[in-house]
Amino acid sequence: MNKLYSFVLLSSLLTACGGGGTETITKTPTADISQPSNVSSNTVKIQPAITEISLQQSIAANALETAAVIESDAQSTHDITVPDGFALNSERLYNFNVARSEDDNQPAYLSLCSDYQLHDDGSYTINYNSCLLRTSLTELNFEAVITVTNDTQGLVAALWYMDESKEPLITDWRF
Repeated sequence: MNKLYSFVLLSSLLTACGGGGTETITKTPTADISQPSNVSSNTVKIQPAITEISLQQSIAANALETAAVIESDAQSTHDITVPDGFALNSERLYNFNVARSEDDNQPAYLSLCSDYQLHDDGSYTINYNSCLLRTSLTELNFEAVITVTNDTQGLVAALWYMDESKEPLITDWRF
């Protein structure tokens, strides 16, 4: 019985430890800059070698039916005919892909969040409590289908490397 109580207590402590909150991140431009020879290697920040982070909206099954209703010449709501199978959806689907280059096989952590601000200086404030996706990346390619409600104004992806010499990569999309 003591083992059961210990297990429950340990489980509740582990689930209480979590990320979250907001953090301001400065996005540094990626450029090839030659470093002076007197700079030690542990002070140089290496930019990750990412080939692509993309977010593309999935083609809606009812796109043609929606266009037919919108382009109707109905004079009143009584004249509108709704095609069979038409559904008014409150969400959109996006195909989310991260493709890393072959030389970038280090473990990383990915957050995809909806509540963020881009500041004039290029820094971001990200509310990590609004993340739709949090995952670790061990493979070179990652694919997911993300469901986003229609009131979502944009998404930001933050890719963090376990190697502290690499700067995080941040990409955002506005809808």
